[in-house]
Amino acid sequence: MACKMTEKFLRNISIIYLALPNFLFYFYWVNIPIAILGTVTLSYLILKDSLGKDYSLEIVLNAGHLVSIIVFSLFLTLVSGICGLAFQNVDYWAHNVKFYELMSYDWPLRFDEAVISYYFGYYVVPGFVFKMTGEISEIVIFIWTWIGLLLGVCWLYLVLNKKLILVWVVLCIGDFPRLLKALFSLFSVNLYSFEDFGIEIWSNFENLLWVPNQIIPTLLIGGMMGYALKKRQQLDLLVLPVALSFWWAVFPTFISGLLVGGLVFRSWILFPGEQKWSRIVNKSLLPFLVCAPVLIFFLSHKASPLSGFVWTFRDATSNFIVEYVVNIGLNVIIFFSLYSLYKRAKLPGFDSIPAYFIFVLIVTLPLYRMGEVNDLLFRGAMPLLLLIGMYLLYPLSISSGYDFFLMVRKKPVMMALIILLFSSSIICLERVFRAAVHNPIIAGTVLNKHGFEPIPYDRYNNVYEVLQMKWSQKGADQYSGDTNSYYEKYIAPQR
Repeated sequence: MACKMTEKFLRNISIIYLALPNFLFYFYWVNIPIAILGTVTLSYLILKDSLGKDYSLEIVLNAGHLVSIIVFSLFLTLVSGICGLAFQNVDYWAHNVKFYELMSYDWPLRFDEAVISYYFGYYVVPGFVFKMTGEISEIVIFIWTWIGLLLGVCWLYLVLNKKLILVWVVLCIGDFPRLLKALFSLFSVNLYSFEDFGIEIWSNFENLLWVPNQIIPTLLIGGMMGYALKKRQQLDLLVLPVALSFWWAVFPTFISGLLVGGLVFRSWILFPGEQKWSRIVNKSLLPFLVCAPVLIFFLSHKASPLSGFVWTFRDATSNFIVEYVVNIGLNVIIFFSLYSLYKRAKLPGFDSIPAYFIFVLIVTLPLYRMGEVNDLLFRGAMPLLLLIGMYLLYPLSISSGYDFFLMVRKKPVMMALIILLFSSSIICLERVFRAAVHNPIIAGTVLNKHGFEPIPYDRYNNVYEVLQMKWSQKGADQYSGDTNSYYEKYIAPQR
């Protein structure tokens, strides 16, 4: 049994993994009465969820499946850049200093008496270990990240009928416009003028290389939602993992919450006779209350995040329109056209209502900017791409690739769209090649004569200084708390 995994065990371990940082939040970031109430409520919800009958004891992954998942998630962990094992994007200055800061200073973290209002979920479990031992251990960071990616891949693997190649493709979906722009750039052609923030979406694989802290909850929420759609489970099962993920990643979780909340509310309206108050309380109301202190903590900023409709930040409307059409429109055309052809061909799939909701969010999300680098779009689109990818790849997963080819070979438009969908993987493969060349092992060889220097953990004292130096003063201020906020007055622990 140790080499096999049941449906219920996967659910239980996923919830516990997401919950561990939340227990630390209640222990260190809130006052004693709220800590007791929150810890008891969260423990009750986890116990109630584990004893429920929504997930069975059916073995869904055998030893061979688990070996494949372990190897693939290990690959993702290695290329992500954590621990300086491969190429690191500039965001790792912020990632690494958070581990150092959590080890070195009292929690909640502060700068000039103001709380640092940031989503620390990914960092606090390793940070707690470092605080206990007095030193940073990259083995702890690696294992913690690997476990999270492994659990997320498990869900995707099950949704896509254990086709690992499709798990790879679903992580790469969304990068076709970037491939197109790269091809045009070979001829020194820019499709539009690049400005101070982008109106574009990145694949989940690309986001893995920038924000591993946010990709883990995205994979878990998206994977569990895809599984619920496949098994036709009630979608209120997603409320608890969504609530637990706010402490991990605010923008992907916010968009996931809009999607799940809208669909759950729809079921309440359409089927009022099937609703039981006990289930509404346990599956929806209490999970929301558990994450409420985290949301209040996020609202304690001294300065509001940079936000507004995108056209208010752009002088040239024509450039904005072209940028939107290239980066958003092309993706939507491919996604919606292929999905419509699937529907017309009556291929097996999931409930269509969530798909249409996802399309609406993909189209409208780019119209509003939030965050200095448009974080709402870059990170908020992550679960949407993951879900629409599962919608589009599931019909391919129910048969062998050859059988599917025989079925679609007389449908040239469908085949062309599938090829465009798969072409996003080219950008991701280039990133894999970059990681294979830029790492400590290859550094100094003929493949990489420039060497490789991992980003340090202790170059700066705190994340506020990093944001000042590597980004901007506005970028730093958006995470600085207000000493007179509701959180400081009623939620924060006594000092």
